[in-house]
Amino acid sequence: MIITIDGPVASGKSTVGRMLAHRLNYYYLCSGLLYRALGYVLVNHGGYTLEMLPGVTQKDIDSVFYTACFSYHYDESNNEGIFFDNKNITQFLKDRSVDKIASIVSVNNEVRHWITKMQHDIAAHHNIVTDGRDVGSVVFPHADYKFFITASVEVRAERWRKDQEKYGNIFSLQEAISIITDRDERDKTRTIAPLIVPTGAITIDTSDLNVEQTIEKVLEYIQAA
Repeated sequence: MIITIDGPVASGKSTVGRMLAHRLNYYYLCSGLLYRALGYVLVNHGGYTLEMLPGVTQKDIDSVFYTACFSYHYDESNNEGIFFDNKNITQFLKDRSVDKIASIVSVNNEVRHWITKMQHDIAAHHNIVTDGRDVGSVVFPHADYKFFITASVEVRAERWRKDQEKYGNIFSLQEAISIITDRDERDKTRTIAPLIVPTGAITIDTSDLNVEQTIEKVLEYIQAA
């Protein structure tokens, strides 16, 4: 079984995906974490700069990951995590500097091919709930259930601002709105796998819903099918 949850930044899709997986006893696959991790490794272990990242090739990826294990792990107790060279690097992947890195590598064809293969390999061994910006439109177009989670820009900006505070990054609401608006524009207009509502997806606006209410709506659709 494959359930996809797409949506813009700070729409709550990761929280919904993680909790839905827990409710269904499924494996949670956070696609965004994979892109953040791969970009982080290329910069911090592969000698890449931001200027070099758009030119990443399959040969470059192989050279960085050939001798070191890169793996995604999930369990209900510890949530999702990325290990590289036997070290848990998850704690480093929420740093704001990784935002820019991830936005660059996520539109690279070779990177997308590598990560899509990893996503397919994981889905071949588990019932999964996965979230991202193209999981229902590109990665798993034939998923059993597809959802598109969204919310108003103001609501998403406030969610993002509060989440950033956990990592010591302080922004005003207006700054957060500007950042979220810019991210939306980049995601919608990128040439490779732009953010869209996937064919057959059910759209849920979470502006006036808490997480539990959103989960219940998703489960209603699944149980009614």
